[in-house]
Amino acid sequence: MISSKARTTAVTFYLLICLFALGQTSASAQFRQPNAELTTTVEQNVSRAGETIVLQLRVDLPKDIHVQSDKPRDPYVIPTLLTLTPPEGTTVKEIAYPESTDFLLLGWEDPLLVFENEFTIGVSLILDVDLPPDGLVVSGNFVYQACDDRVCFAPASEAIEWHITSTQSNSNDDL
Repeated sequence: MISSKARTTAVTFYLLICLFALGQTSASAQFRQPNAELTTTVEQNVSRAGETIVLQLRVDLPKDIHVQSDKPRDPYVIPTLLTLTPPEGTTVKEIAYPESTDFLLLGWEDPLLVFENEFTIGVSLILDVDLPPDGLVVSGNFVYQACDDRVCFAPASEAIEWHITSTQSNSNDDL
């Protein structure tokens, strides 16, 4: 038979384990990696060599989350970066990031330059050759580090794609 003192010790030990487990679950929930929701769009589709098209990457961040700008003031923070692998026959003319905003972090003298809430990065792409009938795929990579007002999370990298189709008609209406 188990003594009352042993039973009390066992119950206390069990409760401490439960409280510890609950605390760990709560702490791990606080440090979950916030993910940006990414949406790619093609402003217009093209069919002729020499045309410039605009690609857009819309970034939606969770509430109370920001990312560093593409040109941060502090050299030790990780900038937001969009890189592209343009298909043969295309040239990236420009990658245009939005205006950044100042974010004052408690304990820092200078505000950080950040992107908050939702923002769009634009890409000007020159079509050097006629668009193939099956279109083109422009692939890229988006790197960012999500932060809140207390902590920065591990950097994230996400592969993205834009699908460009031809607006060329197969009919002979223009003849």
